[in-house]
Amino acid sequence: MVQERRQSVKQYNKNRVFRFIAARKRVSKQEIAAELGLSLPTTTQNLNALKEEGLITENGTFESQVGRKARAISIVPGFRVAVGLDITPHHISLVLADLNGDIIDHLRKGFTISSDEASYLALRDDIETFIRKNRIRPEQILGMGISIPGIIAFDHKTIVEADTLPVPNHFCQIMQEFFSFPCRILNDASCAGVAEFWRNDYENQTIVYLLLSNTVGGAILINGAPYAGMTNRSGEFGHMTIVPGGRHCSCGKDGCAEAYCSALVLSGHTDNNLETFFRELDSGNREFEALVDRYLEDLAILINNVNLSLDCPVVLGGYMGAYLKRYLGRIRELVRERCTFVTDGLYVQPCACEFEAAALGAAISYIEEFIKNI
Repeated sequence: MVQERRQSVKQYNKNRVFRFIAARKRVSKQEIAAELGLSLPTTTQNLNALKEEGLITENGTFESQVGRKARAISIVPGFRVAVGLDITPHHISLVLADLNGDIIDHLRKGFTISSDEASYLALRDDIETFIRKNRIRPEQILGMGISIPGIIAFDHKTIVEADTLPVPNHFCQIMQEFFSFPCRILNDASCAGVAEFWRNDYENQTIVYLLLSNTVGGAILINGAPYAGMTNRSGEFGHMTIVPGGRHCSCGKDGCAEAYCSALVLSGHTDNNLETFFRELDSGNREFEALVDRYLEDLAILINNVNLSLDCPVVLGGYMGAYLKRYLGRIRELVRERCTFVTDGLYVQPCACEFEAAALGAAISYIEEFIKNI
């Protein structure tokens, strides 16, 4: 028992040292010891173990006016990598992420997946080509996270429900047969929320990530981990009723938030191209200005409902995330007016991760698992 406890403390310190180096990018041994409250011999022991495993390297020296220059230490970010694949009804996004959670490379292309072998083989070929292009060895790859708009079983292998994608429940197992590294399937909003947590300083906090893309979803993240709920469908904010008897939703019900707050509400006026919509808006299109005003009012209803339920920061992400930053003041004003309680509305936050958040979060699921076991 004593030996196990010692081993546990040893691994805990080793993990803390690695995470500290990763967070600071480039540090000295003395900084690590001082910041983590470790003795220099203990710090040296952990650094030697990490170096032997190939996880860290010396990265030059720091400038010093007196005495010997301290050696700089960094992690080896490409020691292991993970693949993230985000599948939507009309395109796929691929990212390759390193141990820092940084994107090494990415690919987005039009792709309409169907439930047949030819479609699966075409997807396999795209993934293999992407990996080869980056000269990544199979043994470097921790795994591939597959992000989809749907409800996933707790085993992360089975799709419970994905109305917008014509794929079978065992889609993950089909993809697994093509690759030697492990695969898992994940909800897109949860993945995007995980990426957001990595990109921003939300340590020891609970946040809501609101995915405002062609569908509307969400995730509740408690210190970086998605809260699953009883049936792994927590955060389905897109199917909260905000207008009883209102517009028809893709789920078959009427008045859902998704029918009022998805990107399609705006991009549907420009052949589903959001960039074109805002370009025309900026050129003075009065009709589009009215559409945005109505969109923001509906969005404020959804945000207020979410905040009244959970009382935590609400991060606006998805395709709309970057475009809503210009309206942040207006959104906060609208939620202030609607809220029963006194609020400054500052709990509404813009997303920090604007680029391929769902795909990146899918990859990070493997990176975080790997780091936990260092």
